[in-house]
Amino acid sequence: MHVVPRFRATAVVAAAALLMAGCATGPGLAKTNSPRRTVQAGADATTTDPSTKPSAQAGKPVDPAFAADRLRLINPCALIEKDVLQTVGTPSRYSSSSYTRCANYMKDKAGKTLSVTIDIGYSLTSTELKNATKQVAGLKSAEQKLNNSCFISAVTQENPPQAVRMQTNTGTGGGEACEPGRKVLEGAVRKLRGNPQKYSPPKGSPVEVDPCAIVERSTLAPVLGASPRALPYGLHQCSWTGQNAQMQIEFKTARIPKDGKFDSRSVETDLGGGLKGYQAFRDGAFPTCELVLVRTKDQSDAGEIVEFVVAASKEKELDRCQAAQAFAKAVLPLLPQA
Repeated sequence: MHVVPRFRATAVVAAAALLMAGCATGPGLAKTNSPRRTVQAGADATTTDPSTKPSAQAGKPVDPAFAADRLRLINPCALIEKDVLQTVGTPSRYSSSSYTRCANYMKDKAGKTLSVTIDIGYSLTSTELKNATKQVAGLKSAEQKLNNSCFISAVTQENPPQAVRMQTNTGTGGGEACEPGRKVLEGAVRKLRGNPQKYSPPKGSPVEVDPCAIVERSTLAPVLGASPRALPYGLHQCSWTGQNAQMQIEFKTARIPKDGKFDSRSVETDLGGGLKGYQAFRDGAFPTCELVLVRTKDQSDAGEIVEFVVAASKEKELDRCQAAQAFAKAVLPLLPQA
């Protein structure tokens, strides 16, 4: 297997080399602009946590090929290689903004605009799982069509629900979006069941770490109490809620700022042992402190980070940034070391 994606930004090429050392290609480590996935503590999470009264065994995929530990290392661009995309048109440039997402901005067979985006380990809601009444490549699937876009999710695990998600978009006057989405998704699932290209992460990379498993209950208890509720999202993020507060950890790719400040409000904080992070406090109805630490970085300042978040309702007496620092200090020794 040989994937040779080209990227929209040349700076991403150096980033790809960082995570894909020893591999031909892979998604770049450009900072993702996807919406924040934080769920406020105390909010009704039933629409985002579909594990209510689950019938399937927790953490068990419908096929071993879709196990989370395996998916974390899969290069998503390898699932929509040229031979797959050529079934619906003419492939163009590949672009990736996270560990699990890859897109191609191409042309359909009529020469019109067609964009294809794949996400693996995508978290489904209970409603999406319930609506998975179709079939794609032998998997339950759900479809949603919005104007010139189509979203198709092939269920790979039911508790908590995860999927390989395909989004296809056609321009004004373009063709039907769902049909090419189904074809590409079928090819992607076929490759996923085989031996697709994997990442070769650098030392210190957190890409293989299960974010829900690495955090110990004793780390959460001072803020959330004895029985926090875990809310996994995707393959690289986990949140816990309890007692009007929330804690969250996420591993992700990022462009590392020269000054280390990921936010204009960031301030440097010493975490001991020569480690430093950058924290930013956001006030409001649910005051939040975010603490970011760099785990890997290459010469072009592309790398990987871990983000710790502590948030709580306005009335809760809590030094959120102090709690975020304690959170980080408890977890950092358990992460891969550079």
